Amino acid sequence: MNIILIALDTLRADHLGCYGYSRNTSPFLDSLASKGVLFEKCYGSDIPTQPAYTTIYTSLYGVEHGIVSHGSRIQMLSDEVRILPEYLRDAGYTTIAVDNLTNMKPWFHKGYEHYTLPYGHIQLITADKITAYAIKWLKMLKEEKKPFFMFLHYWDPHTPYIPPQEYRNIFYQGDPYDQSKGESWRQFKKSPFYSIHSKWITNLLGDIQDLEYVSSLYDAEILYLDHHLEKLYNFIEENDMLDDILFIFTADHGESLTEHGIFFDHHGIYETNIHVPLIMYSVNLLPKGVRIKSFVEHVDIAPTILSIANVERPKNMRGRNLLDVIEGNEKEKEFIVSGECTYQAFRAIITRDGWKLIKKIGGDLYGRPKLQLFNIEKDPNEEKDIKEDNMDIVKELELQMEHWIEDNLGENPDPMRVQLKTGLPGHRWLRRSLESQGISWEEWLRKQEYI
Repeated sequence: MNIILIALDTLRADHLGCYGYSRNTSPFLDSLASKGVLFEKCYGSDIPTQPAYTTIYTSLYGVEHGIVSHGSRIQMLSDEVRILPEYLRDAGYTTIAVDNLTNMKPWFHKGYEHYTLPYGHIQLITADKITAYAIKWLKMLKEEKKPFFMFLHYWDPHTPYIPPQEYRNIFYQGDPYDQSKGESWRQFKKSPFYSIHSKWITNLLGDIQDLEYVSSLYDAEILYLDHHLEKLYNFIEENDMLDDILFIFTADHGESLTEHGIFFDHHGIYETNIHVPLIMYSVNLLPKGVRIKSFVEHVDIAPTILSIANVERPKNMRGRNLLDVIEGNEKEKEFIVSGECTYQAFRAIITRDGWKLIKKIGGDLYGRPKLQLFNIEKDPNEEKDIKEDNMDIVKELELQMEHWIEDNLGENPDPMRVQLKTGLPGHRWLRRSLESQGISWEEWLRKQEYI
């Protein structure tokens, strides 16, 4: 069985039709999900990009592999830790990546016999280029007798949201330059991320007032991406390769589109950022039209791929075989834990019955409380903190999360707290952003509650 793992960077689950979104952003993925297996509750245990992909590749949690921050200068994956492509290569698979993560960290190209590095700024590589490279490889692989594993990393819909011109007004009706709609822009100007994102917004759109238009461009990017995924699929089908391929679609993290005061970024341990899509499709291997309601995580992807490839699973991998989950042979997880440590250091625990506790570990950018409690079954947008009326649940979940951290750390130090001592990497970028607004870093820190 050939395997194509497709990463859709920054794609939040709730902006796909198959996950309940009202806009028609993903007709192809929706169709494929209806014929394959969709996991309703897939979570990233470590966000954003570098921690997430390290977890996907290793099937280890961030507290185990040590990569919990994006852009950290002190966190490196041990040479002793092997990643998914290495196991597949050693088992006789041809391993190919169309990706540029290796520009960030060296371990992302381990195990690949062929690593196509698209030319251009990391986050500006567009879907048409990734699809073109993938098709080029597939034409060559068609003649090979060896099975192959291909990793495709699409950067759409990561910022900047710059879909082709013909997509830009599909999801927005009205006048984004209307001064009466300027309240959202005024709120944006108060954000420490204003200068980071306002530049590409104004360069692309001019003096807009309504940030809903910017959010609509995120959706337009998803539709553009969806069209190129369909183009890739059609090539495979037209060349009689479909019967022997398993597709896995997922994302490293989601995106905040003004929710919780976070503008066009993926920090914050809210559902917008940690709830990601996971869709599997195969003509012959999987059941049709199945929706899995139990928790799954990034750590489950590598063991599943190894199982499908008939490669023995390393004992240190923490994830489950999703084929067992699909068949109902795995007990449901009672809870999952997720963490972030780039712009701010937070962890969250989410239980099967919908309770979610968010804990601030080392400070934040928004003056959040030390603990927040939500019931995401009743309050999926996490708008009402209900900890004061449920302190018994808060204490229980906090203890449960601490035990999980201790059990997975063993005798190792917590990499999140180690990173906090040397400074969060996102603060380097934030410092530049604040200074461009005439605000000193020291002035900003005095207004926060950093520990």
